[in-house]
Amino acid sequence: MDDGEAPYLLAPHVHLCVCGRHVVLMDLRRDRYIAAQPAHLLAGWVSGWPGAEAAAESASGTGREGPRGSRAPALLSKLLAQGMLVEGAGAGRPATPLALPVAQRTLLEFDFDRPPMARAADLRRFALAWARARSSLAMRPIHSIVAGVRARKAHQLQAAHGSDPQRERALLMTFVHLRPLFYTVRRACLLDSLTLVHFLAASGAYPEWVFGVRTAPFDAHCWVQRGEVLFNDTPDRVRQYSPILQV
Repeated sequence: MDDGEAPYLLAPHVHLCVCGRHVVLMDLRRDRYIAAQPAHLLAGWVSGWPGAEAAAESASGTGREGPRGSRAPALLSKLLAQGMLVEGAGAGRPATPLALPVAQRTLLEFDFDRPPMARAADLRRFALAWARARSSLAMRPIHSIVAGVRARKAHQLQAAHGSDPQRERALLMTFVHLRPLFYTVRRACLLDSLTLVHFLAASGAYPEWVFGVRTAPFDAHCWVQRGEVLFNDTPDRVRQYSPILQV
């Protein structure tokens, strides 16, 4: 079975990335992850699945399990039963990994020794962004939060005039200056990134909200990025993760 005949597609709420020897699937609706190893395990079964060349070699008599090995049908059954894979054109999309520019620098590199003059309006905007992020994370499932951010961004970008790096840097400096009044960033990437997304959106800036994963050991992380520039993280840390979803 070649990829052109692969009968299955990813469901719309499922996202995928290659992470070392694994393919990791993110079920946004259930807020859970499933890993397939070897990475090419479902090549030939799922359209666009990575590693078709490795799967062909594996199935050519090398003694390793190919795409039709015993583990592939078991995983397929599990993914189909959970609604992560679908059949039929238009029901889903190919399992093509997300491609993002590699992070090269961060706005956090700039000098924060002289804090900006935060106005009352800045404090109010931060408080509203933080309260909205915190209440959303406490009361709404992550797929609903992502859908809301995506819908707002799609609507507002129709009237946007592109990014302004200097303005975005100034906004981030204000954000970083005010953040300690509300929370610490230790183990709070989701709250921090969502608060930043809301804070920037209130001023008409809409960078990417990115989710990533790593294996051995498994960990999930998220950050804010535009192109190769990070807003609330550093390249050394982000490069440890494979991007799986951008909003």
